[in-house]
Amino acid sequence: MTFLSKLFRRRRYDDLTVSIREHIAERADELVGEGMPRAEAEQTARRAFGNVGLVEQRSREVWQWPTAESVFADIRFALRQLIKSPGFTITAVVTLALGIAVNATMFSMVSAFLLPHLPGRDPQSMVVVSSVNPDSQFQPDANPASAPNYLAWSKDTRVFSAMAAADEYRTGSLAGKGLQPEALTYAAVSPNYFPVFGVSPALGRAFVAGEDQPGRDHVLVLSHGLWERRFGSDASVVGRVVRLNREDYVVAGVMPADFRLLGFTPQLWTPLTLTASDATADARKNRSLYLFARLAPGIKLEQARVQMRMLGQQAQQDYPAIEGRWGAAVRTLPDFLIYNFGIGTALAVIMTVVGFVLFIACANVAGLLLTRAVGRQKELAIRMSLGATRVRVVRQLLTEGVVIALLGGGVGLFLTYFGIRVISAGLSFNDAIADVKISLDTNVLIFAAVVSLVSAVLSSVAPALKASRTEINTDLKSEGRGASSGRAHNRMRVFLVGGEIALALFLLIGSCLLIRGVSLIEHQKLGFNHDHLLTAGLVLDKARYADSSKQIQFVRGLIERARQIPGVEKVAVASDLPASGLNSVTFHIKGQTEAHSNDQHTVADVVVTPEYFEVAGVPLLRGRLFTGRDDATAPHVVLVNQEFVHKYFQDRDPLGKQIQLDVARASPAWSEIVGVVSDVKSYSEDARVDPEVFEAYLQRPVASFSLMLRSTVEPKSLASSLRQAIAQLDRELPLLRVMSMDDVIEAQKNGDPLFTKLLGTFAILALILSAIGIYGLIAYSVGQRTHEIGIRLALGAKASDISRMILRDGFKVAAIGSAIGLLMALPLPKLFESIFHGLVVGGPEVYPVVLAVMLIVAFCATFGPARRAVHVDPTTALRNE
Repeated sequence: MTFLSKLFRRRRYDDLTVSIREHIAERADELVGEGMPRAEAEQTARRAFGNVGLVEQRSREVWQWPTAESVFADIRFALRQLIKSPGFTITAVVTLALGIAVNATMFSMVSAFLLPHLPGRDPQSMVVVSSVNPDSQFQPDANPASAPNYLAWSKDTRVFSAMAAADEYRTGSLAGKGLQPEALTYAAVSPNYFPVFGVSPALGRAFVAGEDQPGRDHVLVLSHGLWERRFGSDASVVGRVVRLNREDYVVAGVMPADFRLLGFTPQLWTPLTLTASDATADARKNRSLYLFARLAPGIKLEQARVQMRMLGQQAQQDYPAIEGRWGAAVRTLPDFLIYNFGIGTALAVIMTVVGFVLFIACANVAGLLLTRAVGRQKELAIRMSLGATRVRVVRQLLTEGVVIALLGGGVGLFLTYFGIRVISAGLSFNDAIADVKISLDTNVLIFAAVVSLVSAVLSSVAPALKASRTEINTDLKSEGRGASSGRAHNRMRVFLVGGEIALALFLLIGSCLLIRGVSLIEHQKLGFNHDHLLTAGLVLDKARYADSSKQIQFVRGLIERARQIPGVEKVAVASDLPASGLNSVTFHIKGQTEAHSNDQHTVADVVVTPEYFEVAGVPLLRGRLFTGRDDATAPHVVLVNQEFVHKYFQDRDPLGKQIQLDVARASPAWSEIVGVVSDVKSYSEDARVDPEVFEAYLQRPVASFSLMLRSTVEPKSLASSLRQAIAQLDRELPLLRVMSMDDVIEAQKNGDPLFTKLLGTFAILALILSAIGIYGLIAYSVGQRTHEIGIRLALGAKASDISRMILRDGFKVAAIGSAIGLLMALPLPKLFESIFHGLVVGGPEVYPVVLAVMLIVAFCATFGPARRAVHVDPTTALRNE
C-alpha cells in the first residue's frame, strides 16, 4: 500500500460503504421474499441497520486515530464557519494576535540576551571564577580577581584544564598611517585566552606563548567590528603596524564576527603582561581580571566551587589585611554573563507582564467562543441527535479554536517583526546593549508557535467542553434566548471577565509602582549642580606620561588652556564624575583598631583638583577645601563627605583626624581630614549615598580622569573648542565621551525609560482588553435578557431602573475582580525592592488611584450596553420570543 493510501485510506472507506449497502440490500431482498413490498422492505432494512453515517464514522475510529483527511475536513469546516462570521473571526484573531505579538516581541529580547549564542568549543564546560565582596550590595559575587589570585588559582589543574585572564575595560588611543587617533576600549588577555574558548581568528593568528613578556607583547588582535569599520575589511591588515597608546603594535589577527561575550565589548585584544610587582601582596588590592576557565574532564561544577572556596579561604588566612572579607565564586559562563549583565530581572518582569496580557486576551477569546456556542446550541444538538459523540463535537470546536489561534499567531508574527524593529531602535543606549542583535530568529518562531497552541488550549478547551454538555431535547425544543444553558455560559463568562479584571488591576498597580519608583530615582536631587557642565574623559598613556610629574604638568596646562575657551567659567579634573559610580577602597582610622578582619572599613575614593567643588557646586560644610599648596611636598590631606562623618565618626567632628587609604600601586600614607563637604549621590540611578573621601590630584595624580567645564553657554557647543585645546597640548591624545553632564545622567538611565514605557504600554493594553471583556459580558447579558427586559418595561419599569440593573451587574463583576487583583498586588512593593537594587517603591497612594481608574473604565464599558437596554422595545422583544 502506498504512503498516500495509508494516509487517507480511501479504498478501505469505499469498501466499507459498499459492504453496508450490500448488507442492507440483502436484508431488503429477504423481506421482499417474505412478501413485503420493495419500498417498505428497503425502509425496514435501513431502520433495522441504524444510522449508516454513524456506523461508518465509528468503524473508522475503531480502525485508527483520526487521519489527516479527517483533520483536514475539520479544518475546512472550521474555516467555513469562521468565514460565515467575519466580525467574530476578526475580533478573536486580532485579540490573540496582540497577545501573541507582545509575547513574541519580548521573547526576542530573551532569545538575544538570555539565550546567547556563545562562541567557541563546548561553552557549557566554560566557567568564570570571580571574587566575592560581602560589602557590596549589588552582585557581590561577580567581582574581578587580582593578579596574585589568578597566578595562584591558575596553577590548580585538578578542577580546571586551563584558566585565562582578561582585563576587559582598558582604554587606549589607536592611531596609524593615515588614521586619526581614536579612543577605544580594549582588553589585555593572557596568551591562552582564545584557546581556552576554543576559537581561532578569522584572519591571521592568535597570541602565542611568550608574547606576554615585556618586549614581546606589542602584538594585537582586532575585533571583527573594528576591522570592518576602521580598516575597511582589508585582509592585508594582518602584519601591519599600528600605534596603540603611542607605541607600535603588529596586527596578528582578526577575530570572527560571532566572537562576542555578553556585556564585554573590547574592540581589540593585547597580551596581558604581568611583572614581579603583580605578584606582591600590595597587588591584591587591584582586582581587575576576569578569569575564564575550562573544567577538567570529569569535574562537576560543584566540585570546582568547593575547591575555589578552599583557595579563597587560604588567601584569607595568608593575607588577612587585604583578603580578610573576600572569597571566590564559580559560575558557568552563560550564567555569569547573564548575571553580570544584570538584565535578567527586568526581562523576567516584562515576560511576566506580557504573559498576563496573553491570559487576558485568551479569556476574551474564550468569552467570544462561549457566546458563539450559545448561538450554535441547536446546531450542536442536531449533530448529537444524529449520532455525533461528545468527543467528536469537542474535537471540532477545539479545531476551530486552534485555527483561530494559528491565524492569530500568523498575524502576531507579522506584528512581531515591526515590534522587534521598535525595540531594537530603543536598545542603543550603550555599546554593550547595542552590540546584541535582536531578530526574528528560530527561537522566536518556535516560541510563537508554542504560544499559539497554548492560546488555542486556554481559549477553546473550556468553551468546547461547556458547549458539548448540551441537553438534546431541551435545546431542540428551546427557541428562547433565556435558556438555562445560556445562563450557564453567562456564569462562565462572569468568571473569565472577573479574572481579566483581577489580572489587569494587578498589572496596572505593579506597573505604576515600578514607574513611580523609577521616576523618583530620576528626579531625585543628586547633591551637585549638573546644569551647564561639559565633561570629557582622558587617559594618559604610559609611553609619554609614565612619570607623575608629567601627569601633573599636563593637567595644569589642560586646565589653563580650557579656561581660555570662550564661554568657560571654571575648569576642574576628577578621577570620577559625580553621581557616576565610584571605586571603593579599604582604609584605617588612626587611633582605632579593628577587632578582626571582618571590621575593615570601606570608602569611595575620588581624586580631584582644587577647583572641583566649585565647578560641581558641592558646598563646603566645615574646614577648608584643597588649594594649590596641597602638592607632593606638603603633608597629605583629604576631604570627606557628610555620610563618612555620620558612619565612621558618629557625627563627631572629624577635622584633624588621620586616615590611611589602601590604594593599589600607591605608597601608604596617613592623611589628615581638613574639610567636610555635602553629600552627593553615589550614582544617579540609585538613592544610596556612600561614604566618600577626596584626595588632592597634586598629591596623588592619576592617568585616567574626567575633565569638567562650567560654562555660560550650551555645553555641547564647547566640544569643538575643547578638542582643539587638547590637540594643541597633545595631538595624539583623543577625548573620550565628550558629553554634557545632563547627557551623562541621561545615559546612566540605561534601559529605564524603555522599561517604563513597555510596562505602561502593556498595562494599558491589559486595561483595554479588560474593558472589552466587560463590554462583551454585559452586551451578551443584555442580549440574553431582552425578553426579561421587555417584560419589565411592559409591566411599568422605568428606564432608569433598567439602566441601574445593568450597571449594577457590570459593577459587581468589576468590584469582585478588582478586590482579588488588589489583594494580589499588596506584596508587590516589598517584592520589587528586593529584586531591583536601589529602587524605593513605596507609594500606597497608587492603590486607590489605580482602583478608581479600573472602576471608572468598568463603568464606561458597561454604560453602552446599559443604554442600549433601556431602548428595548417591549412589543418587539416579546414578539421575537
